[in-house]
Amino acid sequence: MQLNKLLEKQNIEAPYYDKSVLQLPDNLKNKAQGQNAIKIPIIMYHYVEYVKDDGDLIRKRLDIVPSLFEGHLQALRKANYEMYFVKDIPDILDGSIHYSTHSAVLTFDDGYEDFYTVVFPLLKKYHIRATVYVIYDYIGRSGFLDEKQIAELAESGLVEIGSHTLDHIYLKQAPDLYAEKQIVESKQKFEERFNIKIKTFAYPYGAFNNKNIESVKKAGYTAAVSVISGEMQNRENLFYMSRIRPGLFTPDTMIRVIEGINK
Repeated sequence: MQLNKLLEKQNIEAPYYDKSVLQLPDNLKNKAQGQNAIKIPIIMYHYVEYVKDDGDLIRKRLDIVPSLFEGHLQALRKANYEMYFVKDIPDILDGSIHYSTHSAVLTFDDGYEDFYTVVFPLLKKYHIRATVYVIYDYIGRSGFLDEKQIAELAESGLVEIGSHTLDHIYLKQAPDLYAEKQIVESKQKFEERFNIKIKTFAYPYGAFNNKNIESVKKAGYTAAVSVISGEMQNRENLFYMSRIRPGLFTPDTMIRVIEGINK
């Protein structure tokens, strides 16, 4: 199947997203076509587990089973891919971090506990880095990362902790001051609690507007990710970078797919 057809299929089947967040707003489309764009596929995961409840359709559609996820890591290692954090991308674009044309970034939204119990051991096994976006007020809730786990992840050198707001709200429909509070205070609370720098942000549900972007910049983040399909990154889309969902590929086709996008 051709890549553009795969991306169309991804958008149609994307669970729990408002379809309006899967494409750039018209006022940003020209800005996203910057001349100095480079290909850095950012792969967007949520759950990595064996879902026990067959009736939980959203969870099942957002899930990658552990064996398939390990196959993704094996494929990236076999192809000698250089793995980065999201926070590295501004430095890559500035030329202060070496950029390999065979590069990728793994991201995990929401901060589920399976990131610690399933994903983290595999990251250590293959010595691969990843960025996890944690909802601050969900820390310690059933099924989510707790404080001790986050501290260990942050100290490992393999995991970047990023913010996913305080409460996972739909930012672009929230009152401006409340949306700004979610963006700003989540960063501050993470940094105070864990004594780390939070540099990047993920929009819950992929939903954002121009005011949200300005709030992210004002808060001191250096980059943010969206759910818009694609893998070309540049200075113009640094605060709504594109990502691709892992349901597009199997371990056998992963490298061919991500190298074919945007060709």
